[in-house]
Amino acid sequence: MNLRQIRARLDEIQDWSLTTEEWRTVGDVLTRLESVLPEEDDAETLRVLALLEPLDREGARRAQARLGPGRTPIPAQQREQRNHLVARLTADMGGANDRPREGRNARGETA
Repeated sequence: MNLRQIRARLDEIQDWSLTTEEWRTVGDVLTRLESVLPEEDDAETLRVLALLEPLDREGARRAQARLGPGRTPIPAQQREQRNHLVARLTADMGGANDRPREGRNARGETA
């Protein structure tokens, strides 16, 4: 998985509409992701990002489309976590937007 793919996944979060409990889960995932990224362990990064999958449903995708009872756009705390990670990834990409990390291809396979 390359840095651009990770960033794209984080970009999706800003458009979700979730419950308070779901946003707490997102915050926990972002915290875990922040600790995993420096290790450059693609398998662990994928495991952490997979925790977001149950939250990424059709109703969560666009905050502008029917918020519904108990659903809100991204709260300030999770937005700040997400923005921090995006800024960090952008700095790390530094011209290597499509280069996989640690000798791995875009599918996470060892090159």
